[in-house]
Amino acid sequence: MAAPTRWDDGRFTSHLESLVWTASPVVRRYLHALVSGDPACDWLTWAEHAHLSAGLDRALVLGCGSGWLERAIAGRGRFRSIVACDFAAETISRARQAAEAEGVGGIEYHVLDLENEALPEGPFDAVFANDVLHHIKGLEPLYTRIHSVLAPRGRLIFNEYVGPNRFQYSDERMALVNRYLRVLPDRLRWDPLTGKLLWKRERADVDQLVWDDPTEAVRSEDVMPLARRFFRPEKEYLYGGGLLNPLLFGIVTNFRAGDPWDDMLISRFCAAEERLTDAGKLEPDFRIFVGARRN
Repeated sequence: MAAPTRWDDGRFTSHLESLVWTASPVVRRYLHALVSGDPACDWLTWAEHAHLSAGLDRALVLGCGSGWLERAIAGRGRFRSIVACDFAAETISRARQAAEAEGVGGIEYHVLDLENEALPEGPFDAVFANDVLHHIKGLEPLYTRIHSVLAPRGRLIFNEYVGPNRFQYSDERMALVNRYLRVLPDRLRWDPLTGKLLWKRERADVDQLVWDDPTEAVRSEDVMPLARRFFRPEKEYLYGGGLLNPLLFGIVTNFRAGDPWDDMLISRFCAAEERLTDAGKLEPDFRIFVGARRN
């Protein structure tokens, strides 16, 4: 079993959800529209609708975390049963409790180390992953195991950070991020992690990042190229983040959801990111991949 990391701590994972760029409802509506064309239709709902048939047998969720993904697909009734797994026993316990509290049945939970342990026995009509593959060092062995448990017409569907390893953005990207940071008033540049005003975004310190969590973005640049090699790509969706992910981390908590001025400002950042991405001046940090078995 791999050594414990902060991902074993449910308090950390719950706190992290409030700090990431997608904590903003405005950002989520922007991302929904990128994938489905509808600000009210999220990526998972769209992927199920566009790429999976009705009345399927089994689904597998990798790195389930808080359990929102398996509860969402269970609620739509497409699968007879769902198996969900995660590295951290505490996380699994919380996900199971949440499913029970919401009255969601048909989910079987497993504590599982994706780096080293075999996946639950297939076949699965769909394998889902959200923000977990960029923590995996042994991507090739894991993709091999996923391929082996997919049903003949099964699909791998994931939403992942695929930007630079260890968040080592280029000088050009950092300059662009800081250009937008400088337009924010002081109250929106207050960093809840340091308790200080944030004047400039710095590139992540690799040594400190590895010390905090050796799995963080360990091979994020390889997630997509290897997925295309191990699976037959059916569809890829750009999922943004090239500007918003490094810009808003932490300070997103300062934006008051529903406040007209704050919502307008984030909307303009979303529009800027989309425009820069379309112009080829910015690479998205996240992608959604839908792939099938190679044979």
